[in-house]
Amino acid sequence: MDSLSRHEQLLRVFHLIDILFGARQPLTTAELKERLQSRGVIDEMSDKNIRRDIDFLEKFGYAVKQSRKRSARGTACHAWSIEPGRGVEELAAPSVTLPELLSLAAARDLLAPLAGTVYWRGIGQLLDKLERVATPQLLEYAAAHKEGLVVHPKPAAAKYRSKTLNAVNRAIRRSLELEIRYTSLADARPQRATIRPEALVIYDGAIYIAGYRAPQAGRRGRAVDGGIRFFKLDRVSDAKVTSRRFDRRDVPVEDLLDDSITIYRSAAQPRRFRIRIDAERARWACEKPFHPRQKVRKLADGGVMLDIERAWDEELIPQLLALGSFAEVVEPEDVRDRIAAEARRIVERYEGRRLVAFDGLHAGG
Repeated sequence: MDSLSRHEQLLRVFHLIDILFGARQPLTTAELKERLQSRGVIDEMSDKNIRRDIDFLEKFGYAVKQSRKRSARGTACHAWSIEPGRGVEELAAPSVTLPELLSLAAARDLLAPLAGTVYWRGIGQLLDKLERVATPQLLEYAAAHKEGLVVHPKPAAAKYRSKTLNAVNRAIRRSLELEIRYTSLADARPQRATIRPEALVIYDGAIYIAGYRAPQAGRRGRAVDGGIRFFKLDRVSDAKVTSRRFDRRDVPVEDLLDDSITIYRSAAQPRRFRIRIDAERARWACEKPFHPRQKVRKLADGGVMLDIERAWDEELIPQLLALGSFAEVVEPEDVRDRIAAEARRIVERYEGRRLVAFDGLHAGG
């Protein structure tokens, strides 16, 4: 049996466990097929394959009882049920849904950044539920056939201090200002800051605190309130919850990120971009996508024109430079000028390095 077939069988088996535990009476082969179809697990399946899955359950420790019952047409046929406690250790009815179980099994590597957090403890509790529902033999079988899903690169399991995490979570839940010691990439040592945390954000394998700087008095005594910022949790060396409450912003963090391809935010207003992508990279730009709200217009030569209503220069320009000569900014005009100037600096650097290396070869000869 190939990897895909094994995964399909495990999907059916987990559904069968859920169906049989929840049934108040034995179910015929036809009834099992009907319920699997209603859940979208199968389109069509032979009676033989259903019986094979039933045998699979018996093999891995479930007390499956075979009996006889009348079908809708009045004929006698085989029916199946699970009887906890008959010949095996007492089994509890499933307390989690199949999508929860399969999603957890498939995405475990992706959740590595949450190691050490309250969310990771919740995942552990969910795994405990799975172990109470599934027999050890079935868990071993599933673990032995996990091939077919590769996460690359695997996120590093970050080590977050429980004291810091508890403080951040408490401040978010209770809308309390948080005093932190934070080392940005521009700082040589930690700096103190007071923030108003709104949420935790997982981005690119790391956890960030999404929040606002607490308003500070400006030159004329007015409070200066900047835009949202993202503080990487790895760089928070200390966090202390204050007693000062704050009102959450009307716009959720999720909505703020709708205009962004990363977690970049700027106090400046985003503006409209029109970008032409050559045919060689057109499919990539559409599949990625280049921007979550882009509108794509196909061109006669196979390229595409991307219309992006709201984006920031400092976020888009690095992405455009990564495409090299395959991308051309149509507007704004000043961004065209910035990219052209950057391209000239790149050429100057590479030509300069090549000349130095060439002269060195002659000097050494």
